Amino acid sequence: MLSKNGRECAEYDFSIIWLNGSGDGNALNWFYSSFQCLNGNPGDFHTEASWSSRQCIFHNVCLRQNGSSSKYVIDYFYPSSIKSLATTLIRSNNTFLALRHAARHVSGDLSTVEVHPIPMNHQNQTDPNSNLSYLDDTYLIYQILPDGDMNFGHVIFDDAFGLFANLKQFRATRYSSPKKNHVLVFRSCSQFPGNLSSLCHKFTEGIFPVITSHQVQSISSLFNSSVNSNRICFRELVAGHGSTGAVGWGPNNFNRAEVFSEFRSKLLVAHGINPNATPQQHHIMLVNKTGRRRFNNMNEIYSKILTTPRYSDIKVTIVNDFKNVSITQQLALFQTVTVAISPCGGISLLFFVLPRHSTLIVSSYPQLSKDVYTPGRMEAQVWDFQSHLHVIHYPVNASDDFTLSSEFKNTDWAALRNHANINLKVDKLFPLIDQAILTAARKRI
Repeated sequence: MLSKNGRECAEYDFSIIWLNGSGDGNALNWFYSSFQCLNGNPGDFHTEASWSSRQCIFHNVCLRQNGSSSKYVIDYFYPSSIKSLATTLIRSNNTFLALRHAARHVSGDLSTVEVHPIPMNHQNQTDPNSNLSYLDDTYLIYQILPDGDMNFGHVIFDDAFGLFANLKQFRATRYSSPKKNHVLVFRSCSQFPGNLSSLCHKFTEGIFPVITSHQVQSISSLFNSSVNSNRICFRELVAGHGSTGAVGWGPNNFNRAEVFSEFRSKLLVAHGINPNATPQQHHIMLVNKTGRRRFNNMNEIYSKILTTPRYSDIKVTIVNDFKNVSITQQLALFQTVTVAISPCGGISLLFFVLPRHSTLIVSSYPQLSKDVYTPGRMEAQVWDFQSHLHVIHYPVNASDDFTLSSEFKNTDWAALRNHANINLKVDKLFPLIDQAILTAARKRI
């Protein structure tokens, strides 16, 4: 074969190496692996320090467990004739991906993935990897993270939205149907103790229809049902669930408002709720949370709202918990709310489904800097990128704005963030309610 300058070119046959042997230039690669990664320095896969923020989509790979450890291995098949790929593509034994939201350090209970390059010659029938059976459709793998109370807001964003956002990042899966997608978890709901198990089932069954129309399945059950219980092979596998896989930090959420909005709409539609409906009258909802970061004087504020003349025609309710309420009923209730007043933390994340033009007033938490308290915004990485509703942070910037148990020091950053309970003040809260009402332009004159 001659090149343009008449010199003989090296012999090659990409129809054999990359395609299915049919000679059809439009044929897909059905034998060797391929991948695309985002974030975590996608141009240099030897950057092991970036494992916690990388997300990838793989084609034609197999998954197996690394002995009894929580680390999993992706077998990545490359043509044995191109030996250089083994050292230039992905280095073996690197921690390549994090499979849990906000994972920054490898610990005993953290599932991670290594990628092992494996040479293969698909034309050699004696090659043990030349005739593998692959699962079709798209599979997403991750490790569900149950906090002590399995908070619904965290499951929405730390789990479900992370997978939804990963799908949207890759063009191959951006427009995929829930019928095509399958979610694999490293620990099933039934493996969680006590009340966590029932909450896990309730939340996954209520949220994951946004992503998949199939039941969330544990990887172990898939291994057990496989012909080869040691390895499962996928045509398309989406993996990676680090701090930017779910709700990113700062610029990682830039331009994500549309994805947030789409996720909200699909979640409501999955429960038979019109995502574009707006309430015709105002409804102020106060969240009476128990445990840490609660409002200390909820009943006092409730009474003062009721006795304030300019709020006389407005419905005001206090919600305590949703243990006996289905996810559908909970979401439908939120669609009647125009002003939600919530403590910060996972509880506030529930209100991203509020109707358009509604307002969430979420408390800040106290930060101490040079003996002066300043308001910290706990979920800023979420609220700064929501475009369908208005978010106002109630300022906590004085020593009498909060109470802290005597077991904690008021100079301890973690104690202030996690255990300071808020004292709501009329002179701070009511102007924010007024702003919310005027912004929505629904106040009756």
